[in-house]
Amino acid sequence: MGFLSFNEKYYARKLDEYEGGVLSDAQIYEAKQLLKVLDDLSDEEYHTLSEHLEDKFHCVTRLKAVLVRNGAQPFAVFKAHAPTVYGKRERELDAFLSALTADLSKPARPEGSDLLSDIADFSRFICREKDAAYIFLLRDCLLPYMYFAKDGGEGLYAYPIGRAFLRDISGEENFDDKIRLPIYLGAEEGIADFNEFKEFFVRETTKTLMAYPRVKDTLARLLDSIPYDKLIVVESGYCGTVPMLLSAIDERADFKMYTTAPFFFDVYKDRIFCKRYERLRLFETLKSQDALFEYAYFDGGKFFVRTTEDKNVLDGAKEEIAFMRESALDF
Repeated sequence: MGFLSFNEKYYARKLDEYEGGVLSDAQIYEAKQLLKVLDDLSDEEYHTLSEHLEDKFHCVTRLKAVLVRNGAQPFAVFKAHAPTVYGKRERELDAFLSALTADLSKPARPEGSDLLSDIADFSRFICREKDAAYIFLLRDCLLPYMYFAKDGGEGLYAYPIGRAFLRDISGEENFDDKIRLPIYLGAEEGIADFNEFKEFFVRETTKTLMAYPRVKDTLARLLDSIPYDKLIVVESGYCGTVPMLLSAIDERADFKMYTTAPFFFDVYKDRIFCKRYERLRLFETLKSQDALFEYAYFDGGKFFVRTTEDKNVLDGAKEEIAFMRESALDF
């Protein structure tokens, strides 16, 4: 049971549905999104799922054939940017972000401004509450953080809690897979109610964290240092691995995501801004949210990063940030 078995059953069932008759526009759109999920994983150098499903029942081939028969085209395959070169200097993240925002020009219309406008709308959806702190998971949600930070940083936290951080504090290369597993196990069991889904996740994750006390202790101390009654974790989306992890460690934590994959729509419901999964990779690969910096280490409750040496990336990231902060003034 788990990631491969859930996807195998889900995609096989959907293909039986799609190949059984004339499809509605909604079904065609869903089929395109499901193919995009596989394409996005391949773009991130994870080919196992596509290859497994193709070997099992020609999944990718059949999905493409479904679209052709219904006069549709797959969503464009994302073309990855060239690898970014980072400097050796390690800088405290908050200090770097403060220096960055002190050196912004008047915003133009940067590349991808329609998507940036959509991210501004997502930021409004997050909706600032006075009694809540907001944890923006970086790098993917730097722009929503910048949207709110325009009016000051009180109650805002920019935390690069992701694959690299979890690998660092756990000592395991793919520790995030261990945390993600209960999400797929719950989905495989057909749990659609979020409260039941979370209870299942917490129960399974507690077992995992018992074997990794440093992970639990580090995150618990970090969250305990935030003096608010409620914590809202902001994530780009898909599985919700880190938001679910933080909510399992601290009962104050809830979350908002830009989107998720179609098979999680019913679980996450009002926690997602939109159902446009096909935009997720574009969201995550804007210059500011993909290549501006990388996680270096965590020490003394502070995050340290290495920043880009590519002027084009830096200039593009500044344009995106300036556009986002200007959007905050329009609201």
